[in-house]
Amino acid sequence: MNRRRALQALGMAAALFSAPARAQGGTRVHRIAFLGTMSADAEAMRRTMASFREGLADEGFAEGRNYVVDFVAEPDVARAPDRIRQLLVRTPAVLVVMTTPVAQAAVKVARETPVLFTAVSDPIESGLVASLGRPGGNVTGVSSMLPELSGKLLELVGELVPNASRIAVLWNPDNPAKALELRALRDAASRSKIALHELPARSAEEIEAALAALGRTGARALVVLAESLSFAHRKRINELARASRVPVIANLTQHTEAGGLASYTADYAMLNRRLGALAAKILAGATPATLPVELPTRFVLTVNLQSAKALALKIPQSVLLRADRVIE
Repeated sequence: MNRRRALQALGMAAALFSAPARAQGGTRVHRIAFLGTMSADAEAMRRTMASFREGLADEGFAEGRNYVVDFVAEPDVARAPDRIRQLLVRTPAVLVVMTTPVAQAAVKVARETPVLFTAVSDPIESGLVASLGRPGGNVTGVSSMLPELSGKLLELVGELVPNASRIAVLWNPDNPAKALELRALRDAASRSKIALHELPARSAEEIEAALAALGRTGARALVVLAESLSFAHRKRINELARASRVPVIANLTQHTEAGGLASYTADYAMLNRRLGALAAKILAGATPATLPVELPTRFVLTVNLQSAKALALKIPQSVLLRADRVIE
């Protein structure tokens, strides 16, 4: 997506998710500020916001009646602090942010406003909360527990790609959460006697350069540690990997929808519904310091049979039976 199209998508997303500013029937209306930073992908944000609103509805909150949402999409993580300051001007009752680096920025900028995070791998190691049970401070949210899933990704590679003794991993060193996930992946690979070929990439250009020589690395599979950058370029990542005849295994479903072989991840729809419930509790008077961080209780395995066919791979029946979704 070029810059002009990205800006158009952001404008569409902002218009789509903006809420009415007037109260109905004199009921107190709370303002929720939501900074969406996964990408300019309007459909991905629509899913996130739909789940979030369902969580608020579960707690008896109706949009337009007792809350409104100020939504801003900003895929450039470096601009997140400025976006947060803009949102705080309207004194929201709660600020919702996505991804670890943006949550870390929010902690520094929004010192008095309650902050909720989502798409955060490890909130303790990232310095966001003191503990999962009693976060302390003004921050809590939902964690995707991605470092804990690293071993599962390698197990999945082992089931899908025979004799995969060498695996490439694409990660963004500028995202502190990815460093935690990579460390866990290294540990899991060491236990399984698997060699990792690490491909750090901080930009679209570095992704292109890293994957251009993928076929020469000897890797039998590419593990993608998903985040904002790789999410925005997921289709291109899959194209480059497929050109080298290397299947992609990711920890985000959308990578498999974009042509990857398989993914295993937390159920983000459920997590973002719980995020909405947490927001409702704060609107009702609770403080983040005493609201435990919510962890995933359901995980989603997705398999793409089209990609398997293109790579001449046969998906084992045992995997198909466990899959929550099979793309045919």
